[in-house]
Amino acid sequence: MKLKMSLEDEKDVITVTCWSDSDFAADKSDRKSITGGVLTVSGVIVHWICKKQTGVSLSTMEAEFTSASHVGRELLGLRELLKEIGLPVTEPMSMLMDNQAAIKMLESEGSMASAKHVDVQMKFICDYAKKGIVKPEFVESKLMKADLLTKTLPAPRVAELRELFNLV
Repeated sequence: MKLKMSLEDEKDVITVTCWSDSDFAADKSDRKSITGGVLTVSGVIVHWICKKQTGVSLSTMEAEFTSASHVGRELLGLRELLKEIGLPVTEPMSMLMDNQAAIKMLESEGSMASAKHVDVQMKFICDYAKKGIVKPEFVESKLMKADLLTKTLPAPRVAELRELFNLV
């Protein structure tokens, strides 16, 4: 048995967007960072991630790469699911990040030979960016929806982010 879905208008397409963020060295006991990510399909939240990173990052950029790699894997899995059930996905899919250094490194396919585990994660995302499947894009920190999952925030900021997500 195979599940298939279709859109009412064949001209319609589905946009898949992810928001990737990290809170660098957030845990004071071991200085591990927090990964946060939100995946949306045509603006509707379908998945979120909030996870402590397994290694200690030496910079904000390194923590952002780790988050981008983890969230990117989830994004690609969602893409495959949508394709499997017959829904067309617009590519490249947007990966929104608030760290310009990380985006520039992804776009230039730089290397972080000093940190092999980060270099491997970066090559993973760079490969999909080069293929035109994922497009890293900058979003201002005040519009970073994944902040809700990575940082301790004051009540007014939580309310702002809930509004951005259309959450009641």
